[in-house]
Amino acid sequence: MDGHQPHGSNDRVITRQCTARSKQSGKQCRKYSMRGRDVCLAHGGKTPRGVASPHFKTGRYSRSLPGHLVTAYEQALRDPTLMSLRDEIALTDVMIGETLSLITEDMPWAKERKVFNQVRQLVEQRRKLVDSEVRHIVLAREVMTTDEAMALVRAMVAIVITYLPNAQDQAAIIEDLHALLSRQRHDTPLGASMYA
Repeated sequence: MDGHQPHGSNDRVITRQCTARSKQSGKQCRKYSMRGRDVCLAHGGKTPRGVASPHFKTGRYSRSLPGHLVTAYEQALRDPTLMSLRDEIALTDVMIGETLSLITEDMPWAKERKVFNQVRQLVEQRRKLVDSEVRHIVLAREVMTTDEAMALVRAMVAIVITYLPNAQDQAAIIEDLHALLSRQRHDTPLGASMYA
C-alpha cells in the first residue's frame, strides 16, 4: 500500500497533499503533508507549533527573558506606580526641552524645520500620555475600594437601626444589604435588583 486510504476503508489515516504553493509557478506542492499538518516537510511540516514555537506569545514576558532581566522584570511588576505615566511625561518634557535647545540662530531653515517636526511629535506624544494619565486618575477616583464599600454598608446599617424601630424590619433590610454585598462579590452588576 502507498499510505493512501482506500474508499470505504477505515484502517488508515488519509494522507493529504501539501497545501503550500510554489512561489515561482503558483502550483500546489505535489508532496504529501506531514501527519497532523497541512504542509509537507519542505514547507514547514516539522516547524514547532504552540508552546514549542519560539514565536509563541503568552503575554508572560518573564518566560522568554534572559536570566539577568527576570529580576528587573519582577521588580517592575511589584512597583506600585507601574500604571502611572508621570515619569514618561516628565521624560518627554525633558526631551522637548533638549530638542528645542538644538536650534541656533544661524541654523539653516531646513534643519530648523526638522527640529520643529521632532518637537511637534514629542508634544503629540506628551498629549497622549497626559490624556492616558488623566483617564487613569479619574477612573481611580471613581472606583470604590472594598474598605470604602464596607464603611458605606456599616453606615447604612447604623442609619437603618437608628431610624427604624421595628427589629424585624431592621433584620430584613440588613439581610437584603448582605445579599446585595454577596452578589457584588460574585460580579453581579450594581444595578441588579436585590429581589430578583
